[in-house]
Amino acid sequence: MSSPLRNFAYQHRWFYDMVTAISALSVGGVNRLRKLGFNALQGKLSKGAKVLDLCCGSGEAAAPWIKAGFAVTGLDVSPQALALAAEHHPQLQQVEGMAEDPPLKANQFAAIQLSLALHEFNPEGRVQVLKTCLRLLQPGGWLVLVDLHPAGPCLKLPQQIFCALFETETALLMLKTDLPNQLQELGFTLVEQKLLAGQAMQLITARLP
Repeated sequence: MSSPLRNFAYQHRWFYDMVTAISALSVGGVNRLRKLGFNALQGKLSKGAKVLDLCCGSGEAAAPWIKAGFAVTGLDVSPQALALAAEHHPQLQQVEGMAEDPPLKANQFAAIQLSLALHEFNPEGRVQVLKTCLRLLQPGGWLVLVDLHPAGPCLKLPQQIFCALFETETALLMLKTDLPNQLQELGFTLVEQKLLAGQAMQLITARLP
């Protein structure tokens, strides 16, 4: 169930951007937040490699990849979000579809980015999205995840308030999930987790064998 403030944020871009800016302060600001996935993987990929930004929204987290010369595809279920992506990032190849079953060929991407999106799915959907990543990655390809993590003592209460105001039950369920272990069970290797923002956020990289 969505809260009124969450619905308001998605209806009014200025409010959405304000909430994003405030929540990103703990990692050094919006620009740094949007570069987390790119910074984690850029040294592991050949220049010009094909990258998929899964659940790309308006394409802001895809922008660093595009600027660095990667061939970036952005997939999202929202045509409105893709229209914004096309306006702000015309070099992004946009694909409309569901992350659980996207209309994309297998084994074509050197890397897939999921930035603050996986918590939007219920447990079954989350597993399906991760299986989709396995299908779409090239052998030896990389997945990078940026998402919520149970906060440490200093940010536990702020995180609870934020989730109550702006997130759904799916986010609370994901906070109970050991994502690195889930990735390993699904078949990913070299799974590494880095905790950020007082442990309230996690950055995970994983490789397809």
